Amino acid sequence: MNPETASREIMWNVSHPLNAIMMYGFFALSLLVLSSGLWRRAKLWMGGLPDDSRLQNWGARFGVLWDYALFQRGVNREKKPRAFHTLIYLGFLVLLFTTTMVFLDHDLGIEIYHGVFYLGVTVLSDLFGVALIFGVLLAYHRRYIETPDKLHNTSADMFLLLSLAFLGIQGYLLEGLRIHATDDPWKLYSPVGYLFSLPFWSLSPEAARVIHFTTWWAHALTFFTCLALLPYTKFFHIFSSSANLYFRELSRPKGAMKYPGDMEKVLEAAAESDGDFRVGVSTLGDLTWKQKMDVDSCTSCGRCQEVCPAYRSGKILSPKWLILDTRDHMLSLHAKGGKNNGLLGRLDGSLLHSMLLGWRDGKERDESGHIVDPSRATNPLVQRAAINIGLSADHKLAGEVMDEDVFWACTSCRACMEVCPVGIEHVDLIMDVRRSMALMEGNIPAEAQPSLRAIETRGNPFGPAADRPNWSEGLGVRILNEGEEVDVLYWVGCISAYDKRKQKIARSLSQILNASGLSWGILGEKECCTGDPARRLGEENLFQSMAKQNHGTLKSVKFKTLVANCPHCFNTIKNEYPTVNGEDYPFEVIHHSEFITRLLKTGAVITTKPFDQDVTFHDPCYLGRYNERYEEPREVLVQLGSRLKEMKESKERGMCCGAGGGHYWFDMKVGDRVNILRVEQAAETNAKTIATGCPFCLQMMEDGVKYTNREDSMEVRDIAELVAEAL
Repeated sequence: MNPETASREIMWNVSHPLNAIMMYGFFALSLLVLSSGLWRRAKLWMGGLPDDSRLQNWGARFGVLWDYALFQRGVNREKKPRAFHTLIYLGFLVLLFTTTMVFLDHDLGIEIYHGVFYLGVTVLSDLFGVALIFGVLLAYHRRYIETPDKLHNTSADMFLLLSLAFLGIQGYLLEGLRIHATDDPWKLYSPVGYLFSLPFWSLSPEAARVIHFTTWWAHALTFFTCLALLPYTKFFHIFSSSANLYFRELSRPKGAMKYPGDMEKVLEAAAESDGDFRVGVSTLGDLTWKQKMDVDSCTSCGRCQEVCPAYRSGKILSPKWLILDTRDHMLSLHAKGGKNNGLLGRLDGSLLHSMLLGWRDGKERDESGHIVDPSRATNPLVQRAAINIGLSADHKLAGEVMDEDVFWACTSCRACMEVCPVGIEHVDLIMDVRRSMALMEGNIPAEAQPSLRAIETRGNPFGPAADRPNWSEGLGVRILNEGEEVDVLYWVGCISAYDKRKQKIARSLSQILNASGLSWGILGEKECCTGDPARRLGEENLFQSMAKQNHGTLKSVKFKTLVANCPHCFNTIKNEYPTVNGEDYPFEVIHHSEFITRLLKTGAVITTKPFDQDVTFHDPCYLGRYNERYEEPREVLVQLGSRLKEMKESKERGMCCGAGGGHYWFDMKVGDRVNILRVEQAAETNAKTIATGCPFCLQMMEDGVKYTNREDSMEVRDIAELVAEAL
């Protein structure tokens, strides 16, 4: 046989015009329901507040879409999901390509589906159809047999898997029946279809035609049903996740929170308009269009929950359920509104409820009025985190839709955003809600309020401003006056200036600076808190006040490099001050780990006493995930002669110490301590020393060592301390 003549009759056994009319009629009906559902969801998103930054950097956005949507970079980070998702994804793409070729040939008259190309496409579609079905089986095993805590199951999950499996099996049955009835000469190029044809050996061609005709219509109706229901099932993530990835944040650094505008001007404008203003997110009406898209893009994979230190330590926060509860609150209200908007609106609302939201019906409530749902997670607090879903658009997300502690439990470590495969910005939403609670309601954890008042009245949360430079006594540290110039300005930070234990970090870094031969100095009592704790606790006005004050101080002296040993100070000055103050700094802002690495590499500082020990490094969140400084502190340890032992969760996947998001200033006193969990991970490495590059992390890790009775076997040191001892 000549391969150039290879082909098959595309509409074999269903070529009657009535079949075509009915097929295209059902197709048109499914497209109508599909387009109506997609348009109504897009309209729901577009009803959010503006977010113009998402409409810039078009070229870079296509790069993100290419990398994360087409090549599945985010999805493929985990081994098990990568296996089944890749099989389903590639199977879907190949079968979609095959269907497109059939459409071009049969419907548009472009003669392409024949010859060697036809045989190649036939082989590929046959093999990748098996891949799709096998991927579905792996996904089923993952969800319904392994049942990991991070996954919950609804009818929408089963619908997705059964639909894909039915479509694949129906396709092979159709192919097998056609091969049997026509004795297809090219049947070996359809190896799976040929195997499916073998059980039909006893059927007459006429009987095979009858079964084929019935199966063909079952297959067509299954496909049209899936197409129509796409906006109401997990198939929707094909559109929503791709759009969300395309519009992800690209205009500001990872370490910079959203800028709500100059608070002085906001408050002035509010006074002129009789106090009618809002800051942050209180209700659904305060969400931007991108935040609405965000919550509607969640695939419920649970990766964020799995890495969340709050969830893992028994707190009430699950990032997954924060997003899903917000989404379902939004969609429930949307569905109710659609029922008063014509036939398609009623259909849209009915499908949303039955396919996505109905599983929430009939849940019990506890004595405090919270919804009780054990299927959400094994964490008992998360089972009771939701209060009122879809009852009123005026309900506050914190306190009326969800327990307000959902938002206070966050340590802002960004682990959830790091692992999310569809680019959801959990931390931004949480911080926006905190802003609203703090500024619009005066609702801030009581334990944190004294620290914020101290920052406001004396410029730091620890002590009198006059005591700030006391740590430097005996070191000959130069305190800069206005107009003076040095190579390096050392930004000490509040905790390193006032806390006795952390002063050792400041004194160690001073020794290193003295050994470098560079001219350097500090601001002394003119240095104030950067405002980072205030901003993470929602007190944006106080943060901006500190930012402007420190900005003026920084401009009063001249230097080339600002070095900070606190990642929070480093991140705030580098990534957040330029936006608040409206100008980029002419000097370099670096963390002391990077600075020390540079000194060691250039020979400006030479160590003489090797630190010959097993060391594990704890990655500070605001140094690592927020600023992607992972290798610099490790290079310091290696150059000291240390043997680096990595924890099972390190670098991008490093676990938070528990102090971030303002948690150093208040304790929720619920569940386990995050720092204890982290010290347990460090202990598994058998390292004698836990090194870090953050004074807050140092505090938390030292406390964890004490709580676990490991003071005799482990110590916690800042990298500056280790280097200073090696000079």
